[in-house]
Amino acid sequence: MNSRRTLYRLPVFSIVFVFMAVMSQPIFAQTEKGIELYNSWKFQEADKAFRDALKANPHDVKANFYLGLSILAQEKYSEALDLFLKVKDDQGKAERQSPSTIPSEYALQIALARARLGLKQYDEAWKNLESAKKEGAASPEVYVYRGVYYLQQEKKPQAIEELEKAIQLDENNAYAHYYLGHAYLRSGNPARSVEEFKKFLQLAPLAPEAVKAKALVDALC
Repeated sequence: MNSRRTLYRLPVFSIVFVFMAVMSQPIFAQTEKGIELYNSWKFQEADKAFRDALKANPHDVKANFYLGLSILAQEKYSEALDLFLKVKDDQGKAERQSPSTIPSEYALQIALARARLGLKQYDEAWKNLESAKKEGAASPEVYVYRGVYYLQQEKKPQAIEELEKAIQLDENNAYAHYYLGHAYLRSGNPARSVEEFKKFLQLAPLAPEAVKAKALVDALC
């Protein structure tokens, strides 16, 4: 008798499973659309796509993380920081998700540092950068934002050292050139500054900072 009941239940469970899988496809597609928009520098459109995805699944770690990055690119540092902290809290609850949907500890620490640099929370930002360095000492992003850390505090020699280290690791890191251009400009070396801004414009012509970089090049030449 029990075995017959089990047999009758199996199709019901199968239908529920299929229904859930079908329902999850649009959510997944919306998140992937947001990532595509983010990678195309369309941060406001990406912001909307991720928010739409999160209406259906508020605990989508990947969507929350990329929403934070999209907000960060719009210089909404406090809101971005709150999202990254939420992602960090949710990481332990996301063990059943595919590892590819969860940001690495390195990526999360860099994101936290960027938001805190925007808020001028330098002590906490440095802690995040130190944690990121432990996770990815060979990554140029660590040195880019260590350079930003020093540049924002007008420690220009230290900023130049860090940013040049980033370029040694990856000569095509656009933001290393962008911030190095600012560091050289503040150090009284406009010729070198122009070189760095031009390199940035070649590498990232669609970046939000491209307008400012071009204006500086035009003014300095």
